[in-house]
Amino acid sequence: MPSEEFARSDDRPVFPRDPGFPQLEVAGDPVRMLEVFRAHLEPLPGRACVILDCLPFRFRCRQSTSRCVLQYTLRLSDPETGRQWDQWVTGLIYSEPGAAQAVWHRLRSSDLAAEIPEPWRQLQPVSFVPELDMVIEVFPFDRRLPQLGQVLNGATRDLEPLLLALLGPGDWHAGPATLEPRRYRAELGAVLRYALPAHDAASGRSASTSCYLKVYRNREGEATFDRLRAWSERAGRQPPGYSLVRPLAYWSELRTLVLEEAQGISLHERLLEDSDPEAAVRAVARALAGLNQDQLPIERVHVLADQIDQLKRASALIQWACPEKRAKIGGVSAVVARSLEEVAPAPFHRDLTTEHALVSGDQVSFIDTDSIAMGDPVRDPALLFAHIASTVALHSVPRERALAIGTAFVEEYFAHVPASWRKRFRLHCAGAFIEVAAGIFRAQPPAWQEKVAQVAANARHALAGEFG
Repeated sequence: MPSEEFARSDDRPVFPRDPGFPQLEVAGDPVRMLEVFRAHLEPLPGRACVILDCLPFRFRCRQSTSRCVLQYTLRLSDPETGRQWDQWVTGLIYSEPGAAQAVWHRLRSSDLAAEIPEPWRQLQPVSFVPELDMVIEVFPFDRRLPQLGQVLNGATRDLEPLLLALLGPGDWHAGPATLEPRRYRAELGAVLRYALPAHDAASGRSASTSCYLKVYRNREGEATFDRLRAWSERAGRQPPGYSLVRPLAYWSELRTLVLEEAQGISLHERLLEDSDPEAAVRAVARALAGLNQDQLPIERVHVLADQIDQLKRASALIQWACPEKRAKIGGVSAVVARSLEEVAPAPFHRDLTTEHALVSGDQVSFIDTDSIAMGDPVRDPALLFAHIASTVALHSVPRERALAIGTAFVEEYFAHVPASWRKRFRLHCAGAFIEVAAGIFRAQPPAWQEKVAQVAANARHALAGEFG
């Protein structure tokens, strides 16, 4: 699991009062939740650990009237060896009194610890916090992803011959593989990176190869596999000026998709590390223009009504989380919703962030394409611009510099698509900033209120046409 940065803010998160979920006052406070976890998480027999710190990292609030899903990263330490590591845990709170306890009773009737792979056997997989009416699940246990433990506990043995074949001709012998969780969305999915070192006995060469495993709650991974396989076959005949990650396998019984690791560095890293990232953003712009104008075999359609519904949900979340911004956010959302019009659908990524575009010279690969659909393609450049301009995850990039980089991206993109598309950018951009603001709240970074307010203000500037 990648190490989390345990940054402390002097100002604790302040959640608005919610009569449906009064526990959020405590659940949103990492200091108070640290004590809750210390009191209620118990080590498995023969194990010992100390909880040093607590960091919220993804909240799903107000997306359901019946419950909230709250994810935290705990910093643990072995008191005997001093080893420290990060541990994901999930808190489930329900609006109906007693619902959490009922879930806990159903879960604890099974020997859940037996399903946990040995390297992860530290804490009891499930606990209950009576004072918060909260169920706590400890990764990798997830009642909606029951196959996750199996994937972590040996399912990857089928990957060795698959990856050795990618190294090309030779007498390749595998070394000890590593399997590292990279991303986890409780009850929805997980991403694991599998790395395999190898040695060619014939030539003495050493090499390594890797892939990603995406574990799904549903069968969506199968549809993604079929789409990516069809694209790979087509791209072999007619390169379209961009690439999508290549699928290697789909394990139906485990609802797990195996993907070749795409080449390149994420645009996020380029923006942080490159003193002059303009060439990179312009390459992404050209590649995105190619994707949005390509003839991809995509059946799913995301129509205007779907977009407006998504915008309204993001707007409602921000208005709840930051009630002082309610009038301004509500006003911008209303203008965007009534001004957008249905257009001829084209392929669009639908979840394009700076981490979902990998750059290698002039070559650009797009990853995390589960959401790809037919719809208004201008939503893609609007969302990516909003991520660049917001600088939420780009702490070292000054706002003025981020806006200049974003402007270069916008200029390059609209130089390669029909001129009529640019007229829609203002509205899509305003909506994109609201969606980015909602994402900031869900990610729960330190001082999230100030960051949400800053990005929400950009929505008004975008609506006024200040960003292209």
